[in-house]
Amino acid sequence: MFILPMDIRAVDLNLLKAFNALMHERAVTRAAGRIGLSQPAMSHALSRLRDLFADDLFVRTQSGMEPTTHAHEIAPLVSSAIESIEAALNLRAAFDPATSCGIFTAGMAEYAEVALVGRLAGAFAQQAPGAILRLLPLSGVSVAERLERGALDVVVAHLRTVPATVESQTLLRDPFVVVMRQHHPLAAQALTIEAYAAQRHILVSPRGDTSGAIDRILVDFGLRRRIALLVATYLAVPAALAASDLIATVPRRAAAQIAAGTGIEILPLPIDFAATVSMAWHRRAAGDPAQTWFRSLLIAAATDAV
Repeated sequence: MFILPMDIRAVDLNLLKAFNALMHERAVTRAAGRIGLSQPAMSHALSRLRDLFADDLFVRTQSGMEPTTHAHEIAPLVSSAIESIEAALNLRAAFDPATSCGIFTAGMAEYAEVALVGRLAGAFAQQAPGAILRLLPLSGVSVAERLERGALDVVVAHLRTVPATVESQTLLRDPFVVVMRQHHPLAAQALTIEAYAAQRHILVSPRGDTSGAIDRILVDFGLRRRIALLVATYLAVPAALAASDLIATVPRRAAAQIAAGTGIEILPLPIDFAATVSMAWHRRAAGDPAQTWFRSLLIAAATDAV
């Protein structure tokens, strides 16, 4: 167990923030950008941190900078100290997006990104012209772990459960609809569940799953559908629809993007099925004014999208 040589709350707040940024970004340049420092200033801060804690703290690897064992032990103490110092100095009320040079990172399911990115990017650019918005795909490491280590500020996706360290709220409920080319034989008639199931379908599956929740619902009706085309993203859907009689079942907001400027028809899905999109964040960021602002942009984008 690493024994700290001092009360960590006595360490310069800027140094603690530099350490925290390095833990999150694992690179000097990105860490500097995260808290609005120049690269030389961040390198100097790292040198001071190494002297202060008598440890390398971060070692270079092929993939970036990896924290040492001591750095991992110090990290939660640093986060706690930052919260205590900022609360004592009442710095939490000082955030101004118009002057921010920070980096705000959201992990997003693709359908959520399609639904929200236009309004989110527009509001972000208008309110925080000097800041950077990162929208990253959700894959590999669990979202809770990425929130825990600060790789993501928020997660926007369909979330079944979250651990006690993560807070969440529902952003929107997006009904699924059916999309097809104009003049498709189905477009001129009321779409029954039997007619729907009898079609050849496109399935959007970033993870490569060969069936989805709708297939399980159809089984309850004694029906099955044929997945004739599996694609990883919604980008492939418009071209596939335009060139065939295939149909796709997608969230309503994604359908609006797919149909924009193209010859695509949108029909109601003959069963009640919707995607519930939630936003989650680590509870340590609950009172952070910058993160509160960022979450408010996501809430506004979801509200405007309704």
